[in-house]
Amino acid sequence: MAYENLPGIFPYLIDGNLSVNSTSENPVVLVIGTSPRGDSSTLYRVNSVSEAAQEFGKNDGTLVRGLYEVVAGGASNIRLYRVGAEAARLVSVGGGITIETVSKDASAGIDYQIFWDDDAERLYVWRVSDGLLVYDNSPAYPSAAIDENEVSVTGATVGLPGSGGRADIGTAAVPLTLAAANGVGGAVYTAGEDGILLSRMALFEELYKAYKLLENEDLDIVVPMNAYLDDLNVCDMTTAQVAALTPATFSGVASYPTPGTSNDVLGKVFAQEYEGEWYFWWDINNDGVAEIWPSVGSANYTRDAYATALTTSDYHEANFGYQLADFCYRQSEDNQEMTGVIGVLPPASWSLKDVSAWVGKEPDTDEDSNGYELVTTNGSGLLGLKWLAGRRAYNGMPGHVIMGISGLADGGFIATDDGWPDGAQQYDRNDHLVDIGKYISVIGAQAILSNSTHATSYVASGAAVYAGFYSQLPGNSAPTNKVIPGVRLPFRVSAAKHDLLAGKRLVMFQQKSKGNVVADAPTAARPDSDYRRLTTIRIVKECIDAVRQAAEPFIGEPITGARLAALETAIDQALTKLKKAEYIQRFDAIVTSTPTQQVQGEADVELVLVPAFELRQINVYVALAAQ
Repeated sequence: MAYENLPGIFPYLIDGNLSVNSTSENPVVLVIGTSPRGDSSTLYRVNSVSEAAQEFGKNDGTLVRGLYEVVAGGASNIRLYRVGAEAARLVSVGGGITIETVSKDASAGIDYQIFWDDDAERLYVWRVSDGLLVYDNSPAYPSAAIDENEVSVTGATVGLPGSGGRADIGTAAVPLTLAAANGVGGAVYTAGEDGILLSRMALFEELYKAYKLLENEDLDIVVPMNAYLDDLNVCDMTTAQVAALTPATFSGVASYPTPGTSNDVLGKVFAQEYEGEWYFWWDINNDGVAEIWPSVGSANYTRDAYATALTTSDYHEANFGYQLADFCYRQSEDNQEMTGVIGVLPPASWSLKDVSAWVGKEPDTDEDSNGYELVTTNGSGLLGLKWLAGRRAYNGMPGHVIMGISGLADGGFIATDDGWPDGAQQYDRNDHLVDIGKYISVIGAQAILSNSTHATSYVASGAAVYAGFYSQLPGNSAPTNKVIPGVRLPFRVSAAKHDLLAGKRLVMFQQKSKGNVVADAPTAARPDSDYRRLTTIRIVKECIDAVRQAAEPFIGEPITGARLAALETAIDQALTKLKKAEYIQRFDAIVTSTPTQQVQGEADVELVLVPAFELRQINVYVALAAQ
């Protein structure tokens, strides 16, 4: 304020509201993360970075940090999705009524007060901050009922007043908070949670549920915060390492380890939907018996919610990278082409020794009698990640299986029949493995970043920045060799190691005289895939989106020769525009529909594309002449 005591009008010009254009036509970048407040499990459109930071809280959690990082990369069309939060809940009011807060945070249970009049079976709920009555069922005069949609009230009374523990909860003059009502009149209270600190298993569950809820949303690039391809997993540990995990940490109903401890690992998981909610069982030592299980239905450590016995085969490997790849693949198949980015854990320190160990060593390989290149000695560090390098079985640690071959070189993310890494691997109509690695980029780069979520600069994975960076590039323009503004590097990696990392499909940032650039822009697809380059998958996305848009008006119309010809013409026109814009060099599109297909209401579009491949290397041949 300009003056402390003098009356007047004092304007303050607030900066930052124009940092995001809400009408941007750029790809939609989705950031999934945790925050201390704000809408939960709901897509939030960012019209203003400052307003979003105020809505969700910028000093805790990963959601707003991710927002600032994608903005730093250049994203201008952003959605946020908060995970991990839990509502406060008071159950068994009047014997069978449940009160649940709409807001999901640790304070929700003390933000509302109630008076339950048991004789009248009338429930009042007030907001503590201003005393506003937000709920009143008013059973005698239903037309006078109040519901401000700040609490959800379900269920019904059980028994008669004064029986089975039924009694008033609070009074009209002295209502009780939800938390204080615990144990009164048989009510049982469960506190809300902001979900900022999640164990690896809890985060996997939250992302699993988020991806289910986000099906059919129009999204282009997905960024799960604080999830890493190489997060410790019992499937990546030897028998001795698994045995060293403290059993007491995993005991009882939903008894997750403390985040960041040595026991904070991903186990093998069984997921089940029960009465509209997803629940998870975790097997840590691969014995088919859950160490962590939910309290729902008939569930316990050996059976599911429907009392069906669980076996070892019911549990599956949990990996954040595969989870993201599978989500992007299924959405691309069913709805809209989608890509994702995921980072890796940082080095133990920035010392040369620790950075060298972090980069690691490539596996040794040899060709077998069938012509397959197999891992003979496992690699280490980033160069030895099984998803990108392959891995043979070792000391109880399973090998990475591709095409039924354990230890096939170069690893891979392959689609399966059930969406889990150990399911039956799928083949396309060309008898080639369905490689879902093409839908994600694995970001090895670490970056020094600065924004208002931290008082000083900090180091984080470059995944969110990379997502924001390529979102603002035309689909036919690769991030390769382009300067990423506002990013510094915490350490240097030699050009030789950059070459090895690029060969294992890792995206790194490299220091050059013109600034810090993207060293290379591969996808995580295997070397035998046609979709090894990010530009290839983005160009195909542009073409498929154009075909979908051109074909949309024909859905629901009669199938006739004239309409099929019109559909083919519309597709030709859409792809011709992309050819002129230098996304593709050539295309062929043929629309057909057999009599049998017409009965089923189907038509095929046979599409052959020749993308405008990115220029990656320029060879200069120099010869000298005498004169």
